[in-house]
Amino acid sequence: MGLVSDISLYERAGSDQIQLFGIPVANVTPDEAIETVRGFLYEDKLHHIVAVNTNKFWQAEHIPGIYDILKRAEMVIPEYGAVWASKILGTPLKANVRGVGLFLSLMPKFEEWAVPVFFLGAREETLRGMVQTIRRKYPRLRIAGARNGFYEASQEDEIVSEINASGAAALFVAMGSPRQEYFIERHRGKLATKVAMGVGGSFDVLSGHKKDAPAWTHCGVEWLYRLWLDPKNLLKRYARVHPWFVSRTLLACLAGTSTRRRAQTGAAIAVSHRRYPT
Repeated sequence: MGLVSDISLYERAGSDQIQLFGIPVANVTPDEAIETVRGFLYEDKLHHIVAVNTNKFWQAEHIPGIYDILKRAEMVIPEYGAVWASKILGTPLKANVRGVGLFLSLMPKFEEWAVPVFFLGAREETLRGMVQTIRRKYPRLRIAGARNGFYEASQEDEIVSEINASGAAALFVAMGSPRQEYFIERHRGKLATKVAMGVGGSFDVLSGHKKDAPAWTHCGVEWLYRLWLDPKNLLKRYARVHPWFVSRTLLACLAGTSTRRRAQTGAAIAVSHRRYPT
């Protein structure tokens, strides 16, 4: 691979994390996230990248295995919900990195670095449209292989073998959450790729079946834009997840404030009882 050998930025960014509800979220800018991925490509193991939004936090507390996957992931990148919560809790993250944003930003970088990629997921029509778009926009990108996300459970070992045989260094899985995260973690010990990332509906965006949220929505109203585009599938989820996440964050903030006040009061009492020589 035609990679630059300087990985100092990767080492610095990778060590900077903020704990949000027990999950280590990478405190990185989009550029730093890209450099972290570049560093991963030098290491001889799989690195699982997960984008965490309000729904992922909800899943971590309600769906078995998701919390452990997030704890084990080599990089958890923040979306807006995580950025908002970090500010409320007094440990602000640098940026709203976004899963689809990182995925799209990596395509020209992987073309430049000659990194072979494998795409897994979506319907066959969507997958083909996405691959056509990728080849048109990034003609020198090495597409090692692609396969749709509709298969029997008994075929998974065959799919892993296909990915490994392709020589891909990066795997992007678009099967929705938590299925895509389960797939990556279930085969963590077998996959030969250096990087694996669940990218949700990103294939739909690149194929033209769906629109990516415009930049002006990234300040916290992206969910409204997506709800407007797809109310049938998203209304129920947002109605369940968003009130839970806001209340979870505010309660954590109140608990933290109360703890700090008790600590300050205790320190003040200790000082008032300290005896000084006369």
